[in-house]
Amino acid sequence: MRRRPTAITSRTRVRTTGAGFTLLETALTLVIIGVGVLAMVEAQAAFIQSNLWSSHAASGNFLAQEVREFTRNMTRHDPVRGLDEDNAYAFGTEPGELTSDDLDDLDDLDGMRFGFGGNMDGPINALGEVIPEINLDGTINLDADGNPEPMNGWAQTITVEKVEPFDSSWARDDAYERDADEGGLPPLGRESFPLRVTVVVTYTSASGEELEMARLSWIAP
Repeated sequence: MRRRPTAITSRTRVRTTGAGFTLLETALTLVIIGVGVLAMVEAQAAFIQSNLWSSHAASGNFLAQEVREFTRNMTRHDPVRGLDEDNAYAFGTEPGELTSDDLDDLDDLDGMRFGFGGNMDGPINALGEVIPEINLDGTINLDADGNPEPMNGWAQTITVEKVEPFDSSWARDDAYERDADEGGLPPLGRESFPLRVTVVVTYTSASGEELEMARLSWIAP
């Protein structure tokens, strides 16, 4: 006689294991998070550097334009002394010209450097006044004596060159004058040539690296 299967009277217990991360999964997660954080830090640093460069470039263009405005009403050469005194010709400042208020003609500016490491304390504005350092909160930075400190690290370096009237890329020596029979060109006295004025604005960082931030040239006919 075939035996009938016995009925199962007890329930089968199902074993489950708790879900979790393996050591390999944890390590991979840490690597992915680390790479993401590093990329964010590098992107932030690049953004700050780009923003700083943009700010410095804007400041450089502003300082270059201020010099141009400062020279707008200047004659090419001293209207009284001219260029020749006792047969001694020279561009540059005349005796007694010590401040920006004393500069009254374009050739006075040749070789001038307003600002860091220059002839005068700081970069100047269109009125010839030294531009002070302004803090982030809008206040002016003062020295120990309570005087405004000039813009730190900035400088405006100026070059003035004599150029040909019909070719401004052709610079002439400061003392050059042209006779009537030279090259078929019309004669010109030493004070009759146009002048090319070039302003180079630089910023010197705390590490001592000097960077050119702006350059501006124009012709005074």
